[in-house]
Amino acid sequence: MPRKKKDGRHINYYIDRKLHQRLERYAEDNGQSMTTALERILKEHLDRYAPEETAKPDLSGFCSNCNLLVPSDRCPLCGNRHVRPPKEDDYCYLTETESIWAGALSDVFSENQIPFLTKNRLGIGLAAKIGPSLERVGFYVPFSHYAIAKELEEGFFSADIPDQE
Repeated sequence: MPRKKKDGRHINYYIDRKLHQRLERYAEDNGQSMTTALERILKEHLDRYAPEETAKPDLSGFCSNCNLLVPSDRCPLCGNRHVRPPKEDDYCYLTETESIWAGALSDVFSENQIPFLTKNRLGIGLAAKIGPSLERVGFYVPFSHYAIAKELEEGFFSADIPDQE
């Protein structure tokens, strides 16, 4: 299954050769593509320049049934009306991915000292019977690490493949 296309724009700028070499070295040192490195550098700078434009979705509620951060007093998944503010050590649902990508994403979190739990959706028995390629793995991280884990996850799954128009 191909990755979801990024909603993005192509850029083409003529920059100083030495600056370009520094960018390449930065990307290589951080194990990132040039696109990901440039996006993160720009985002960090622009967040400091205009923080009011980086409004994040309100995830002020936590459903203890689903381990889901929610923007209201009711869980959209299970209908739980006993949503409470998240605690620092609440493990919150982050993402679900195909098993082929789960190991790599686990490595990214481990390298960045992000604690996480995984949960296989099918279970070992069913996955062995129908094939591991259909298995999906859910990732959960403590609320205290949620923001950085989300950023790492989005960077990991960002497509550096040019649009084919």
